Amino acid sequence: MLLQYLYARGDKYQFTGMDIFYSLFLLVFIFYFAKSIRDKHIKENPSYRFFLSGLLAKILGGIMVVLVYSLYYSGGDTIYYFFDSMTMSNLLFKNFVQFGDVVINGWANHKFSYLDSTTGTFVYYRSPESFFISRIIWPFTIIGLQQMIPTVMVLALVSFGGVWRMYQIFIKEFPALERPLAYTFFFLPSVFFWGSGILKDSITLSALGYFFYSFYYVFIEPKKVIKNLIIVVISAWIIISIKAYIFIGVLPGALIWIVGKMTSRIRGSFIRKVTFPLIMIIVGFSGFLLLNMLGDELGKFKIDKLLDEAVVSNTDLQADYYGGNSFSIGEIEPTVESMLIHMPLAINAALFRPYITEARNVMMMVSGIENLFILFFTLYVLYKVKIFGIFKYFNKNHLLTFLLYSVCFLLLL
Repeated sequence: MLLQYLYARGDKYQFTGMDIFYSLFLLVFIFYFAKSIRDKHIKENPSYRFFLSGLLAKILGGIMVVLVYSLYYSGGDTIYYFFDSMTMSNLLFKNFVQFGDVVINGWANHKFSYLDSTTGTFVYYRSPESFFISRIIWPFTIIGLQQMIPTVMVLALVSFGGVWRMYQIFIKEFPALERPLAYTFFFLPSVFFWGSGILKDSITLSALGYFFYSFYYVFIEPKKVIKNLIIVVISAWIIISIKAYIFIGVLPGALIWIVGKMTSRIRGSFIRKVTFPLIMIIVGFSGFLLLNMLGDELGKFKIDKLLDEAVVSNTDLQADYYGGNSFSIGEIEPTVESMLIHMPLAINAALFRPYITEARNVMMMVSGIENLFILFFTLYVLYKVKIFGIFKYFNKNHLLTFLLYSVCFLLLL
């Protein structure tokens, strides 16, 4: 097929009739499949009224990613991930043993001998994190008949499971916020766009959802522990393989969540206050050992390299190749003190930028409008709880404590 060679010339994805007809077939199938799931569970769990619309929003977001990258940007990561997955699926039909070697062990230069004119070649073989995408999405490419929109639709169907599970934990903890949380998880523009399609963010978001859900039923409210522990390990492996810093950022909050849950079961405030630091030390040390054990897998995000990597990332965000679509929080040093000093600017940049006044194109304008809404909503919440009063909610709910520490730690990275 010609498609597998297009990226070698830097061309964008070329749509075919199969994209349209097979996509319509899949859309009908997914619609009735999701509708049957919704109808089955909605009586016992009213939140399932958002299941079908949430899934359709995710599929729409994935298709929008394809159209934007193909028609607006004329190429980009999502296109190349797809082409690499095509090469992977072609290799499967050419030589199963060689295919298994690449999927299980990754890429090495001597494996170029596996490829020929029937398979095509890889774009991201130099980047283990990016190449990992093709190592795990090839089944979706096969089911999608090597057509990009059908592949995105199948991937959206599976990845939605992670987002849905995470949503279920949140409404379990905050049942009064069922509708607002649904809007946040499924219909926020940046979530259903960047969280859909063949992108690192889409896969890590889904894996994080599976991790979050199974973590809850292993450590917080144990249920089907063995099954959920396996899911925790697999989802953590996927996150580490693609964006290790997400796992590093989530782990401290998760450990604090465990400690909070353990100490909340201790009767007597005095005993609880005395026990909390001890349990915190034990769990924290265990987490430190875990990160050390994962040193090779974490790569540049190993503990002893975290601060240096944060400096590199900050420098990269100011690079000229972003064409002015970048921002600066100032020059930072690889020290905790410097990170803490720059944290307010980092929080502002992560949550509220680009401002609507900084928009230079349609995509930035959409982000700017969304960020403006988030800014006003944040100010409204702080006003209602009287700013510092928000901390009493963190003390009452261990899930909020988990989120607070995880977000702060990720912003330091």
